[in-house]
Amino acid sequence: MSSELRFCYARKTDVPAGDWWVNWEGQVVRGGDWGDLVSNCQKVTVELGKVPPPDLPMQIENALCSRLAGDPNCVPCSHTASQSVNFGSIVRWVRAMYSFAVNGGFQLVNQEEADRRAEICAKCPMQVSTSGCWGCKGIAGMLPAIAGARKTSHDPQLRACGVCGCYSAIAVHLPLNVQGGEELEFPEWCWKKPNPPQIG
Repeated sequence: MSSELRFCYARKTDVPAGDWWVNWEGQVVRGGDWGDLVSNCQKVTVELGKVPPPDLPMQIENALCSRLAGDPNCVPCSHTASQSVNFGSIVRWVRAMYSFAVNGGFQLVNQEEADRRAEICAKCPMQVSTSGCWGCKGIAGMLPAIAGARKTSHDPQLRACGVCGCYSAIAVHLPLNVQGGEELEFPEWCWKKPNPPQIG
């Protein structure tokens, strides 16, 4: 991240003047809320064949505040409170997308492996609801741009991982070595651990 002063939009529940839109990658990108805006900017970046930067959400905030000069919600990022766990999850996800592009070349695992992982996640008691979470809404919106039409039969049962915060319907398709979360403690049955047992 650059050392130049950046601005963050402090209260993301407040609709900015003119609604949720920014100038991003040479075009106007809109969203229904903050999560939609992040998701749509991510999709534009991927569709242009570019790698989403690790600090993409903060760049979007800065772009938003660039058009909202003087808005009281736009404050220097160093003045904002510590980000929530949900924000940490979305930052982890954006970093995973960066690694996916740079180290994985946008290559997905085969369908059989995605199905195996999805079955484990669908039965996992560590899943959490994504209802009302802007981060997960944004992640869900990325699936068509990342995985195309690929799905698993367990998609209706997949939610967010309660350990890493990743949206399982996308994570099951990605190579393990780009997902991050090495510092986290996954349950013994999790496919993110080496040789996890099946849960039945």
